[in-house]
Amino acid sequence: MRKNHIWLTLFATSFMSFMQLLDASIVNVAIPSLTKDLNVPMNRAEWIVSVYLILICMLLLFWGRMADQIGYIKIFQTGTIFFTLGSLICALSPSLSILLLGRIVQGFGASMSMATNIGIIAMIFPMHLRGRAYGINSIIAQLGNISGPGLGGLILGFLSWHWIFILNIPIGIIVYIYGRFMFPKEPHRETTITYDWSGLATYAVAIGTFFISIFMGQDIGFNNKAVLGTFIVSLAMWAIFVYVEKHVATPLIDLKIFKIPRLTLSLISALLVFSIGYYANVIMPFYLTNYRALGTALTGLIMMAIPLANVIAAPIAGYFTDKYNATVVSLCNLFVYAVPLIALTFIAGKENLIFFTLLISLLGIGNGGFQNNPMIMGYAPKEYQGIAGSLAALFRNIGMGIGVSLATTSLYYGMGLQAHKTVNYYPSHNPNWFLSGMHFAYITALIILIIAIILVSFIRQLDKERRTKKQ
Repeated sequence: MRKNHIWLTLFATSFMSFMQLLDASIVNVAIPSLTKDLNVPMNRAEWIVSVYLILICMLLLFWGRMADQIGYIKIFQTGTIFFTLGSLICALSPSLSILLLGRIVQGFGASMSMATNIGIIAMIFPMHLRGRAYGINSIIAQLGNISGPGLGGLILGFLSWHWIFILNIPIGIIVYIYGRFMFPKEPHRETTITYDWSGLATYAVAIGTFFISIFMGQDIGFNNKAVLGTFIVSLAMWAIFVYVEKHVATPLIDLKIFKIPRLTLSLISALLVFSIGYYANVIMPFYLTNYRALGTALTGLIMMAIPLANVIAAPIAGYFTDKYNATVVSLCNLFVYAVPLIALTFIAGKENLIFFTLLISLLGIGNGGFQNNPMIMGYAPKEYQGIAGSLAALFRNIGMGIGVSLATTSLYYGMGLQAHKTVNYYPSHNPNWFLSGMHFAYITALIILIIAIILVSFIRQLDKERRTKKQ
């Protein structure tokens, strides 16, 4: 495969990641329009967001396992077809039920593409270029992850919510056609495919009930008996899943992969960092639009500083990763990430907007510079590359789901502490309650970041010990 073709292939796979991650966040902005146009209550419309994320997390491991048997490219291409078809269904939806069907088809396809795109990069790029390739992939994917509120507001300012889904269709078609002719041919694989149906079933129920408990908890409170019961079911299914995987001949995931300390710690640290990344998506629109009384267009422009900074930071970090070490680069950028988080725990709400924009741009630099993909794939043995790629996507999506819940819960809990009562709305008559809640939320984000720094520092120590043994 020619050098210019591998870079084009990288952009083709990465843009699918962009659209799929964008669809996980941009729909939040469209919920008010959707509820009005489809004449449905807000709590039912929230499932438009939830069902997509839940289905992706339920199927990622399955497709990662299948990719090792069938081939990364075959599954990626099939996922592109399903995601594009699902986008078409969503764009033409006349009712909530049809829209949810479209989101299910989208999630099915997105899980296939997300589980394989990192594996494709590892397959086509030589080792000395992988850091840069992972960095570019991270930029484009993170743009989708972070730019949802700003881009969504811009689209809805001029067009209807249908265009959020229509835009996916030409990109999906172009990526599929490109892949049909330009993706490399994979080596022949065994035609006998083994399925771990018991593992898939227990895992799917475990991850599904986990997310359902999170989304229910946000709505009705985490101390509700139904929420606690659903969470207990999830814990029980996780225990059964582990037991099943240890006793089947061909498990959905070989749990031995988690015996690789650096890989496991890299996955957990990625989950934590992605959780922090969603705080801005949840809190900043409230702060800028409600507390600072800015227009939606200006709010969108200010928030776009985060993904733009991410674009600048990720390739630079990827370059240094190729020259040095992904863990060292990631650790340095986590300390950069700490600067705006600390500042946001003390912010007074009267800061100059230019200063504030520069401050939150450091969130994008810290996030973009965190080299989670090179760390995860670099510590995974060759036989685990497929499942490691799907685990990277899984932990990223779990982090997104947890981040939304933590940001919302800590924000409202912090407001409640200030108000001495339960608050689950923006306090228009007491804006200082919101500022207190925002401070509390970013304290929790800072604690999560400190845990991530500790984990990555430990990975670095393990790297040093390994190099010492080799010498």
